[in-house]
Amino acid sequence: MSRPGESFAIPHEGDGTVDSVWKRAVKKPVASIFVHAGAGYHSTVNEKVHLKTCHDASRIAMAFLKAGATAPQAVEAAIRCLEDRDITNAGFGSNLNIEGIVECDATLVDHLGRSGACGAVHGVKNPISLAKKILDTSSQPLTLRRVPPNVLVGQGAKDFAEEHGLVTVRNESLVSRNAKDRWLRWSEDLKRAEARRRPPTKHNAEGWPLPRTPSPTVYDEAADPANNPHHRDHTSAVLMGTWNEGQPDSPGRDGSPPGGNGSRAAMAAPASPRSVLTGNSGEALDPPKTPELPGLHLLSAAFQTRGRTAPLAESVECAGLKQQSPHLAQKRKQPPSPSVNDGPTGCDDDEMDMVDDFDYYETYGFDVSHDQGKAAAAAGPNQANAATDAVSDTVGAIAIDLHGNIAAGSSSGGIGMKHRGRIGPAALVGVGTAVVPEDPDDDLATSVAAVTSGTGEHMATCFASGKCADRLYQGTRRGPGGRDISEEDEHTIMESFILDDFMNHPGIRDQPSAGAIGVMAVKKDRSGVYFYFAHNTDSFALASMSSAEREPLCVMSRLGKTGRVAQGGRKVRLS
Repeated sequence: MSRPGESFAIPHEGDGTVDSVWKRAVKKPVASIFVHAGAGYHSTVNEKVHLKTCHDASRIAMAFLKAGATAPQAVEAAIRCLEDRDITNAGFGSNLNIEGIVECDATLVDHLGRSGACGAVHGVKNPISLAKKILDTSSQPLTLRRVPPNVLVGQGAKDFAEEHGLVTVRNESLVSRNAKDRWLRWSEDLKRAEARRRPPTKHNAEGWPLPRTPSPTVYDEAADPANNPHHRDHTSAVLMGTWNEGQPDSPGRDGSPPGGNGSRAAMAAPASPRSVLTGNSGEALDPPKTPELPGLHLLSAAFQTRGRTAPLAESVECAGLKQQSPHLAQKRKQPPSPSVNDGPTGCDDDEMDMVDDFDYYETYGFDVSHDQGKAAAAAGPNQANAATDAVSDTVGAIAIDLHGNIAAGSSSGGIGMKHRGRIGPAALVGVGTAVVPEDPDDDLATSVAAVTSGTGEHMATCFASGKCADRLYQGTRRGPGGRDISEEDEHTIMESFILDDFMNHPGIRDQPSAGAIGVMAVKKDRSGVYFYFAHNTDSFALASMSSAEREPLCVMSRLGKTGRVAQGGRKVRLS
């Protein structure tokens, strides 16, 4: 304190001491990207391929964010990368409908809660780009005071894409070899199921058999677990390669269910090479090759770092891998259970700036890297040598740009052998994708985004993504009598959402199809960005990255045998 009458000098602008204080006080904006490649069953043999896909999508989106792109643009870039990989059920390589056609769904929601969506659209190379275009045009006025659409489906959606210069292709350009093989196998299963269910042939007065039109519900009845005396749980379905968004597995080739007298090997065998997939014109299609993707070379520059390609993100739980990767979460929390924690590993604290590692809560199960042979033997007689994935669910991404705005998006090819025109959760706002926008009077500036993956029809029943986002925003969970009660622990909220809001929903708990779900959510306020995920499926592939990181954090979360819900999360600090 200065004495009376004594003056002191105020440092002029540019003084080193003042500059250092201001530099410490000013916070540099931090952007973030969060990606998932679907909930389901990821083969341990192909695990690193799934994580590489998440890794690349995160890198591309972060390159956009660092260049000043908006959150919706970053979400579009991340999901475009996922759509262009045939290992995901989105865009190229999606499941085929009952007519052998790729029909996709996608949604994009911005920080204000405005959305653009497309459903059951065919011939569009990147459905998420169509959803983005619909979002962009939804705020542009039309003549005669018409209201611009924010969701388009079917042929109308494809026409809109062509009118706005988006890439459209023939159906065979979107069909991967694996998708074609699945369709051929399931088509043969459908024929056999219909033959077994066909009633005795009726004859007319002249003795000729009357024509019969197959019911569209025949296959659903044949695949319904209620019509099967043997129990078909989620794990057995996904291990047979027929799990997709809750669709029951196909019947055995000899009419017996898996696990019975039927042969699993026969059921998993590819269809006869004489079978062919036909296009809209009826001509036979050769096995499609991976198409050259226009414009992808422009995005591929985002992978390059100082003239080299970004390293592959691998998991320590991949079969045969003995070394840990520095790009995966390593910190584990031991659950209050004698079961072995199956949480993957990751980055050291000294390798990342301003970022917390993944934390895991209640992630129980077996350690594949510790005793893979025993776990594979428990899965089935032929699973020990299997490398079959059964991930047929929605992919999604959430981004926060340098302005602090949040956006979320989803994309999916839907369930295999679906009816033409079926709309899945990826096209439904509040079901597959949701954003709770920031309130202008909120001092904390809180906003939440959530994306889901799983049994689409069940998620639509409970408005899954909207419910999860609202739970995190309000800080509540379902209590006794169905009334909301306050809850401060977000991990408890996530677990309660799956067990109470989803699995215990009156319209879900007694249904014959399994209630499978994986949810990824991000809560943002002035204190930081909080990332949460939870799932009741066998596995969930995720990645996250902030602009303060050099590489994405990737994780393959696995449920194991003893747990009901696996979950985890991390915090991205803003200072």
